[in-house]
Amino acid sequence: MKVIAAIQADLETTPLGTRSRAAQEIGGVPLLRRTVEQLRRARHLAGVYVLAPVAQEPRCAGLVASTGAEVRRYDAPAAPWADLVRSARKWSLDGWRGGIGGSTWFDEYVDCRLLSGLLKMVEADAVLAVPSAAPLLSTALADRMIEHRRAADEDVRLIFTQAVPGIAGVLLDASLVHEVADKGVPIGWVFTYQPDNPRKDLIFLPCCVEIPPELRYATGRLIADTDRATARVAAILHEHADPDLPAIGRWLTQREAVTTEPLPREVEIELTTDDPYPEGLLRPRGGRVPQRGPIDVEVVRRVADELAAGGDDSLVVLGGFGDPLRHPRLPAVLEALRAPRAGGRRVCGVALRTTGVDLTDEVIAALVEHQVDVLMVSLDAWTPDLYGRLQSPQSPAGASLERVRRRMERVAEVRQQQRRAAPIVVAEMVKARENVHELEAFYDGWIRRVGAVCITGHGHLARQCDDHSVTSMAPAARFPCRRIRARCVVLADARVTLCDQDLHGRYALGSLHERSLGELWSGEAFEQVRLAHRAGRFDPLPLCAACDEWHRP
Repeated sequence: MKVIAAIQADLETTPLGTRSRAAQEIGGVPLLRRTVEQLRRARHLAGVYVLAPVAQEPRCAGLVASTGAEVRRYDAPAAPWADLVRSARKWSLDGWRGGIGGSTWFDEYVDCRLLSGLLKMVEADAVLAVPSAAPLLSTALADRMIEHRRAADEDVRLIFTQAVPGIAGVLLDASLVHEVADKGVPIGWVFTYQPDNPRKDLIFLPCCVEIPPELRYATGRLIADTDRATARVAAILHEHADPDLPAIGRWLTQREAVTTEPLPREVEIELTTDDPYPEGLLRPRGGRVPQRGPIDVEVVRRVADELAAGGDDSLVVLGGFGDPLRHPRLPAVLEALRAPRAGGRRVCGVALRTTGVDLTDEVIAALVEHQVDVLMVSLDAWTPDLYGRLQSPQSPAGASLERVRRRMERVAEVRQQQRRAAPIVVAEMVKARENVHELEAFYDGWIRRVGAVCITGHGHLARQCDDHSVTSMAPAARFPCRRIRARCVVLADARVTLCDQDLHGRYALGSLHERSLGELWSGEAFEQVRLAHRAGRFDPLPLCAACDEWHRP
């Protein structure tokens, strides 16, 4: 079996919309060249090919000169799914998959249209597709993947690993490349759950190559295409000239446990506590939450300014304990979030969680115009009767599931009319004892309708609410909360709280009217909570001791 490697290189822009670092040097060597040099060490590769846009061919050739790699130019428009993948993947950059709709890093850096064109010019049985700025790519793992494919049955046409992005490529048989190219879909389509054609998850099949557990359970993007990922890659290369897979896994895990960056990667902003379903059973609303907001648009603008300046992969979720669509100046809020800052920097991703009741045409137009990436619609039920009983227990007839469905369809219509990929509509369900019997119908039904579903377990918010959960999903052994190192919540009165379980805002540690987000995030009060968790003490806040959500990312 003849196997070649292919790198789709763009020296200007990445598939995430960030600036490309492929020509950027680490330790005096451009990242693209480092990646090629790693591939050239693989024993089972018959050749390495760099696919470059026509205008960039000379620059790419210069970067990989004398490495033995061949540069092939292409003249093709962006993939038809590129914008969709960009919005979907922003929320799971540190994992190989887990993006909206089941998207993977393969969808970012593997364009089977280009690979198919290459394989029509270069005879090969399979191609190993690799990101352009992946200097920590494991040569040994690449060889293992090829050996694994050679030993596998003929019907195994894809080989991958569960490693963090940047450690391994994905190995595709030529026949699969041509098939996916003809279908005009991203390669991640092979991995997605299809309710009308159910099958085992590919991670349980022979196409998945095992990796050391130290790496399999680690998180942290190692493709140098964002500020954070590039700094991470540089730090590893500074400490380890040629790290093996367990060493990389340990480095990522240890760093995650002790490092708090100057700003959170994700901020949830509560625009208001007003809500069309104040009596909702599974989500605290109405009189169970103190009245707050609406938030000042200028506060949102300042948060966006800080996040955009602090990193090119920052995320904002508009949610909290109310419906963001009830903010009287929602279009102005969205404009404040999405407006470009100095140097063209802006908040990378914006998501909005809503009941969908107030999805008017004007609101939908604003969501599309201001490039909201994800619209999560809280439904919790598949049938109209259960929907009414969960959303409005006192007057279930007043809660119309059909109306919300029509509004969700209207989002898709407007998106199509304007030829936009976003917002991606996600049907959301809080799994509880009252609705678990509808879970399968909900999941399959909404996958068919909108293509993306999110199922979360019911949370009692550290015993502040009644517990409707089916079972606790918290691990048996407690470890430091993962969320307090990466995300925080801005309440609608501009106070900042470290924990999204703090619905009353009792443990907010400052106000954005008085201090900046960075000052509060890195301040002593927040840091004392993190230090206590690292020391194995989970009582610095009364919420921590009673929380069941500490294990979630």
